[in-house]
Amino acid sequence: MREDIIKQAVSLHCGDGSEPGQIAEAMTVVLRLLHNELTLVVGAQASTALVAHAVHRTRTQIEWAKPLAAGPFDMLLKALRDDLAARTSAECSFAGGTLISTLVDHLISLIGEPLTLRMLNSAWSTHGADQSSQENF
Repeated sequence: MREDIIKQAVSLHCGDGSEPGQIAEAMTVVLRLLHNELTLVVGAQASTALVAHAVHRTRTQIEWAKPLAAGPFDMLLKALRDDLAARTSAECSFAGGTLISTLVDHLISLIGEPLTLRMLNSAWSTHGADQSSQENF
């Protein structure tokens, strides 16, 4: 289900184009929206650290062009966008999707799937999630 939510969120921001630059922009918009939602819960520094941790965890699957050091979120996001845009469309989609999935998996391990799905739906304004599987908080 979370893969569907991720795909839906990216496709909403990607439009009809499948050029690497458009895909990279969509991936970074999706990451920014999730970062903004996380910031409300854990603060900007912790939210940025979670994204940086996801980048670190994906380095074995994705050869990032240059080290993406932790720092201000906007700098990290720009470096990610530039790296993704320099790839083929397929590589860009894989790398961005893997990064977002890794971040979501990490959130699930920290706060559980129901709360993570709520956060994703709130961040990305998706309504396709099965609401009956989510706990009421």
